[in-house]
Amino acid sequence: MGLTRRKATVIILFTTLIVLALLVLSLTNKKAELPEDWIFTVDRYAVTEDEFQFYVKEQRAITADYFFRIYGVQVDEGFWTRQYGENHETPTEYAKKSAMTALLKTKQEQFIADERGIAPYKSFDELKSDMEDENVKRAKMEDSEGTYYGLPQFDLNQYMQYLSGARWPDLVETQVKKTKMSETELQVEYASKSAEYVRVANELTAALATAGQAKEEKVLNRLDISKEETESLKFWESLAAASVGETVIGKYMGEDVVATLTTKPEITKLKLEEVKDSILYGSAESDLRALIANTNKLKIVYNGNRFSELVVN
Repeated sequence: MGLTRRKATVIILFTTLIVLALLVLSLTNKKAELPEDWIFTVDRYAVTEDEFQFYVKEQRAITADYFFRIYGVQVDEGFWTRQYGENHETPTEYAKKSAMTALLKTKQEQFIADERGIAPYKSFDELKSDMEDENVKRAKMEDSEGTYYGLPQFDLNQYMQYLSGARWPDLVETQVKKTKMSETELQVEYASKSAEYVRVANELTAALATAGQAKEEKVLNRLDISKEETESLKFWESLAAASVGETVIGKYMGEDVVATLTTKPEITKLKLEEVKDSILYGSAESDLRALIANTNKLKIVYNGNRFSELVVN
């Protein structure tokens, strides 16, 4: 009886180990499965020529501008492979280097989001498929007068930015837990930017007149201006930044006006306790951007000469 139980236990343990091994193998194979057109891998995730060309395309105009400013050359038939200057720079290599920097930063952000359980890593083809699904969904909502946020349709660059923006708040939240600042560090940061940590009141007074009218003393409240009234907001902010007695001309509440500042908005200096969270979040966001930009530890494996032979045209 004891022998039978022992055999059953061994079988269960052996079966469990096999299942775990197969699970690990399946997760590993997800990275190891390489499409035919892969040109390199980043931490074993494949990058296809189609994906890399997407990033190259984003660098074409920047590259052309750089070579025009530095060497005074225009894009022509042989531009992308011609060498320029003492360092023998070629536009193709410049664009590929810039594209690689952008791609690695995107991958780094995706990896971090995946590791922190914010958003699973997805391949380039999966992202394109998701974008197409999202565009179909938004088109249907447009037809049925449904509510959605952002653009009615995305191109791939816009969709990538949309995804990054959507996961960014959660990335910052997770980074806050990793960012440690001592009381002394908080005090130093607060002192270095104390001029920024102020609360500006919403009211100011000014002698204001519309075209052809006499000036009249008025209280202008920023909260009376809607977000859509950008010209009025700009006028109010210009007036608030002016010195007492200074005159500002602009458009306010749909009218051309001239105003002389009488009383500036009250400015209150905020205490450290009031801005502590803001400092911590600012520091966390700075740390996160540095972490994403530091791609030196990402392992890149090239598929023969496919990357080096790639030419921009």
